[in-house]
Amino acid sequence: MAKERIEWDDLQSLTPDNRAIKSLKDLLVMTNFVDEDLERFYTLRQNVHNGDKLGWVGTMEDVGWNGSGCNPTYKNAAIEFAEKEWSIGDWQIPLKWCYTDLINTIAEYCLKTGTEIGDLTSTEYMDDIVLPALDLAMKHMMWRFIWFGDKDAKNVSSSGQITDGINVDLFKTTNGFWKQLFAIGTANEAQKTTIAANSETTMALQLSKIKEAGVAIGIFDELLENADSRISLLDDAGIFCTKSLGDALTRDLKREYKLILDWEQVFKGLDVAEYNGVPIYRVSIWDRFIRTYQNDGTKLNLPHRAMYGSPKQLFVGTPANELISDLDIWFDRKDRMNYIYSTGKLGCLIGEDNLFQMAY
Repeated sequence: MAKERIEWDDLQSLTPDNRAIKSLKDLLVMTNFVDEDLERFYTLRQNVHNGDKLGWVGTMEDVGWNGSGCNPTYKNAAIEFAEKEWSIGDWQIPLKWCYTDLINTIAEYCLKTGTEIGDLTSTEYMDDIVLPALDLAMKHMMWRFIWFGDKDAKNVSSSGQITDGINVDLFKTTNGFWKQLFAIGTANEAQKTTIAANSETTMALQLSKIKEAGVAIGIFDELLENADSRISLLDDAGIFCTKSLGDALTRDLKREYKLILDWEQVFKGLDVAEYNGVPIYRVSIWDRFIRTYQNDGTKLNLPHRAMYGSPKQLFVGTPANELISDLDIWFDRKDRMNYIYSTGKLGCLIGEDNLFQMAY
């Protein structure tokens, strides 16, 4: 049976005298999806500031002309150079709690006594409930920024893609990799494989059409056939896809060719298989984010996606040494409130555009 997730406000519905839950230690931790290790999907660049350049040297044009002997004609041979500019955005996490939020809940026993009752720091509630939940929320924040960030994010009702009711400021720190990959596919159609199921008018059709015979195999074959041959030579290159697309390929191969696509668990939450010699990674957090953040109530925004390339060409930059800053946690004796604050900067940048092949 599926478990509902408890929000912090729901603590009010769990009272100490319900004869079932006696303390926070008795509270069952609701199942959280184990998310793929984010750092497997990008290359961190430290000490990067807004306006800095990311540059690289390409190949020299062809040399070696017919002829020999004295007094040759000397020619110029151009070398490709390219650069992109970092756009670094800000993020912050300002949170607050008052001890009265815990009165008449199962967490009330955690409260200190006397004058110190308002101070939640170093309590079981803060250490065992709030901070672990915040840790997971901050990891989700980085997934959201890095892959789904959009400085121009708008809700569906404002002609955008973000689910109505979701605060668009959750996405505006930077333009994430999907937005940049979509821009590459728009600029060069040869780098894009169109997934017809994404254009269906309902979520049910989007999810059923991708499972039809030959569809998934055709998508992966076209993705590999049209890709720049240099991609296969890159370190850690592979196809990174939504779980929906990876599952469709598994079903298609079994149905069409009686082949079993063996998915190996790299770590809990991430599976890898191999198709035509190329590693395939199922990134299930993408599916969950699309359903949550890019859902217009009728259909999803491009629920089936894949990217063939290397994380060595996916750069995340920050002026600091780490993406997530230390937390400030304190109790203010004047206003009797508990505060948590963290802030930082980051930006995303794709390296060489032609070293990516997309399907969406």
